[in-house]
Amino acid sequence: MSFQVEIGGDVNHCLREAGLSDSWIGSSELEALPRCGGAYLLALRVDAKVEFMLRGERRGALATDWYFYLGSARGSGGIAARLGRHFRKQKKIHWHIDRLTLEAVEMAAIAVPDGRECDLVEKMLKSGDFETAFPGFGSTDCRRCEGHLLRLTANAERPVPNLDL
Repeated sequence: MSFQVEIGGDVNHCLREAGLSDSWIGSSELEALPRCGGAYLLALRVDAKVEFMLRGERRGALATDWYFYLGSARGSGGIAARLGRHFRKQKKIHWHIDRLTLEAVEMAAIAVPDGRECDLVEKMLKSGDFETAFPGFGSTDCRRCEGHLLRLTANAERPVPNLDL
């Protein structure tokens, strides 16, 4: 059971064009998620510059905006467990996305049971509405993708704040 979150009509349209559902869930809906493996889309809004470090001492920064992270959950607890970690504010920083989730003022997710994160990245990029936000972010172990963190292209309409989760 999930509920609809209005993140902006153009974004939802872009997601449908990329073959994704627009059934957004928030932290209060995690118990309803399947415990199976798969992929997910995590939408995050940051309202201040976020700095981070990638492997090889490469520094990066993300400006105030909406970001769309594509991840996978193949371990114990599946998608529900992984998204539960992302929504928690008390955690040790382990992955690149952890830093961003701690700084996010709003988050929502779409679960894709049995999905593959790289396939989702490819579909979203092919739509022409999304672009890689920072090369290497969330994909240091991936040889297929430039990055797993996307943002809307300059010509795409920005989402409306206040997901009301």
